[in-house]
Amino acid sequence: MKQQQQIGKHGQDLAAAALRQLGIEMVEQIGTPVHLIPVGNKHDPNFKVIWGEKVSGDHRGILPGGRSVLAETKTILDRNLRWSDLREHQPERLGEHARHGGLSLLVWVHHTGVHVMRFPVLGFGPGESIPPEFAMAVASVTRQDIEGMIYDDQEKELAE
Repeated sequence: MKQQQQIGKHGQDLAAAALRQLGIEMVEQIGTPVHLIPVGNKHDPNFKVIWGEKVSGDHRGILPGGRSVLAETKTILDRNLRWSDLREHQPERLGEHARHGGLSLLVWVHHTGVHVMRFPVLGFGPGESIPPEFAMAVASVTRQDIEGMIYDDQEKELAE
């Protein structure tokens, strides 16, 4: 495995742990579908990789009250998070998920920490970037939002 892939894998693991720490349940990684087409013979077993449909995010989960959670993770250790770090379909999918009532999250793994931010992030769009200090502030508000959602769901459950 290449070093960049190892860093990305470690970032995915850190992101999943951060999501669980926030109270998100059933956190699971969303795998990108692939098809392996044999192009060699039994003495030279090579395969051609055909990538399937683009996935909506890196992780999915659920809040205790049943709300769907979709998270996209970016592991960029040494600079600001740039809008251009997101693939074209990723903001669209996160936004669509949020419009349908889900909780969409952008998780940035940086050398300053793991920053879990509710998407869309105010002021973050094409041509923009997020410095770590801003990400920390947004992550703090996101943590409070999630705690409030869990509390509200628990209150509703008790009332029933």
